[in-house]
Amino acid sequence: MTRRTTTVLWVTTCGYALLLVAVSLLPSGIGPLSGWDAAVGPALQNLLHVPAYGLLVGLTAGVAGLSRLRHLALAAACCAAFGGLLECAQAAIPGRLGSLDDVLLNAVGSAAGAGAVFGLRKLTRHNAVHCDQETATPVSGETR
Repeated sequence: MTRRTTTVLWVTTCGYALLLVAVSLLPSGIGPLSGWDAAVGPALQNLLHVPAYGLLVGLTAGVAGLSRLRHLALAAACCAAFGGLLECAQAAIPGRLGSLDDVLLNAVGSAAGAGAVFGLRKLTRHNAVHCDQETATPVSGETR
């Protein structure tokens, strides 16, 4: 990965994490942004935790170049813990409350993201090996 690509990925990952913080800690029902979350129903808000944290794990894995299952599991655990901390912080925000269900959905999303990254990396690696075998030039006297 080039230095520029790595920098862009770091900035994107940090920006996305900050977006999760902002959305998680934005007050509801008071102030100039009151009702910001009314456009998205509670069921959809809960469901969005899964892809949101799956994407966070995917970005984190991309930045760190993670492909081993144990490293992806650690990244998923860290992202789930990050989500858990945000849920705890919501308890201090007017109009918001932390939810154990949301913590569990964050963990499910993190695990799903790690599983998706692992699967994609294995598939990519398998395809790369398969392509190399197909395009390899036979050695003198060797038949295919």
